[in-house]
Amino acid sequence: SQVVWAVRCTDGSRETSFPAPTAYPPAWWQATDAPVYADVKAGGHVFRAVWFRFRAGDEGDDSPATVSASASGSCALLFMRSRAELDDVLDTIDGILLMTPMLALLIVFVLSPWLVRRGLKPLTELGESMRAIGPQASGNRLPPTGTRELEPLVTRFNEVLARMDEGMAREREFAGALAHETRTRLAELRTLVDVELRYPSDRPVNELLKEIGHIGGELQNTVSGLLLLTRLDARIETLRMARLDVADVLARHVEHLAPVWQRRGLRMECTPKDAHACLVADASLLDIIIGNVLGNACAYAPDGSTVQIRLQHDGLEVGNPAPTLDHDEVACFGQRFWSKHHGAEGHAGLGLALAGAAAHAMGLALTFDLDAQRQLHVCLNWFDPSETVHEADTEAAG
Repeated sequence: SQVVWAVRCTDGSRETSFPAPTAYPPAWWQATDAPVYADVKAGGHVFRAVWFRFRAGDEGDDSPATVSASASGSCALLFMRSRAELDDVLDTIDGILLMTPMLALLIVFVLSPWLVRRGLKPLTELGESMRAIGPQASGNRLPPTGTRELEPLVTRFNEVLARMDEGMAREREFAGALAHETRTRLAELRTLVDVELRYPSDRPVNELLKEIGHIGGELQNTVSGLLLLTRLDARIETLRMARLDVADVLARHVEHLAPVWQRRGLRMECTPKDAHACLVADASLLDIIIGNVLGNACAYAPDGSTVQIRLQHDGLEVGNPAPTLDHDEVACFGQRFWSKHHGAEGHAGLGLALAGAAAHAMGLALTFDLDAQRQLHVCLNWFDPSETVHEADTEAAG
């Protein structure tokens, strides 16, 4: 790089470099002890200049002051250096500062789509796998993605699919049982009418009509039960609450089931015999609950066994021997699409589901329990035990 200088002393002596500066800052010889910096244009170049005043003889032998050993007093020193090298360095720094972010942005813009596609590839594969999952292929599950963040989602989704498959299996089973019940009743009606038309049996008309009415009544009960269960689940059934004597309702159902338990040799024990309990409930829904609970006990208790009925002020309990049941089956009681005896006469898995829905609609609790002696206990509670204890404590305190 080009370096030039000049010295001018108070005694009039002057010294310059070779070559000498071709341009000078204005009045540089009037410099003070404080350095002054400025840019000077000379010969098509820009020089960085600094000038200041010093006393001759204060500097070392390498100082420009040594060029005038006889100089006395003070001297003004001008030192100029070309800015080309400095400007090149600054331009290089500016280029680095400018091009580095631009290059980084360019790399980001170029790589971002590829990185996004690569990052979303597991989701894309997961979406493609979902196309094969549906009612037509109930056993299909999502495969592992190999992505740690997606594995919990895949696991939970497969668990949901397993529950949905289980529910759909129960629905298909229920639909098959219901279709069997409907076809059976309709086939009975059609067969009865066809046989009587082709081969008259000379049976009394009243007897034929009674049999037809019985078959139609069973079919109507099945359809009515489904409709009522749907209305209860949707909470659109209007409740007509009234104060009812549970003992009267219970006695009416026991009398209605008398032909069944007498035919099977069952014994009905009600303890205490003179029990009375009042309940504010909907009469038709209470009939459904008690009718289904007693009906199931009379239908599935072993021949010659005893059905125990216990009526108290806070609930009703019906117990009967159930040697063929296990705890897993009892846990399924009340599920709409479950029945241990699919295809049995008059049963399509609706009874206990309908009773549970009716109890829930009235705020009652219907529970099932199997003890160690294989005795099934069905309990209908209409008072919270904690409230009963609280009321008893209040009466004792009074």
